[in-house]
Amino acid sequence: MRKFFFAFLVLLLVGIGLSLLLPKPQPSSQYLSQQTNYTISQDSLFAPLPMTEFLLITPTPNDVVFTLRLGLYSQLQQAVNAAESMDLSSKAFIVKVVDNNREWYLLLFNQHPTAEKAEQQKRVLENQKISATLMLLPKDLKMSKS
Repeated sequence: MRKFFFAFLVLLLVGIGLSLLLPKPQPSSQYLSQQTNYTISQDSLFAPLPMTEFLLITPTPNDVVFTLRLGLYSQLQQAVNAAESMDLSSKAFIVKVVDNNREWYLLLFNQHPTAEKAEQQKRVLENQKISATLMLLPKDLKMSKS
């Protein structure tokens, strides 16, 4: 019985020692939004917004806010990869939308009080070889200012 107890104790101590030598897990870069150049709308992941809320309408309401779409992707990882590859002056914003029963991920950039200001930003991006499309920003969608 004594040998069994001693062997058990040795194995336990060796197991603890080996577990202390294991590398510490690193958090996934997808969730380190403070260190990335994008933010993901967590609310939209669970309740995607209708794509129609982003489309330009005529006449444009007075209290509307504009944004620029830098891309439309079928998978979240594609949108993340695109955001990471762009050299932007502020964070991009990824939001999940639904259109004709298909889910998409919009890569949005900045919010502007007027279409003219958004068009100015669009020209700056085009000079950097980044294509952008003018869109409306739904009132209930708040983009991070970070």
